Amino acid sequence: MAKHLKNTKKIDVIFETGSSIKVKGLLFKHYDFKDGVVEFGVSVSKKLYPSAVKRNLIKRRIKEQVKKLGFINSVSEGVSFFLIYTAKEILSSEEIKKSVESLSQKL
Repeated sequence: MAKHLKNTKKIDVIFETGSSIKVKGLLFKHYDFKDGVVEFGVSVSKKLYPSAVKRNLIKRRIKEQVKKLGFINSVSEGVSFFLIYTAKEILSSEEIKKSVESLSQKL
């Protein structure tokens, strides 16, 4: 069971020393904390999407696909990760699904 990533120290470590994988529209940054807990977060740039309604729509779509596809199960225990939305346009749920699937194949 994955939890939401809320610890700011962990988030800082992920962004400073974690490795990353880029697929269409998504950037996957992760770090292995070796604590046996899988935590994740989703981020959408306020600069790209100033409207909170659009940012929340994108976040909901990403979280839904991560849970629906069982992406968390493909990540090893202890790894915490962040999914950063990088596309300039709002992708449909189907396009986000394809991105998450290709990301899980790269792991």
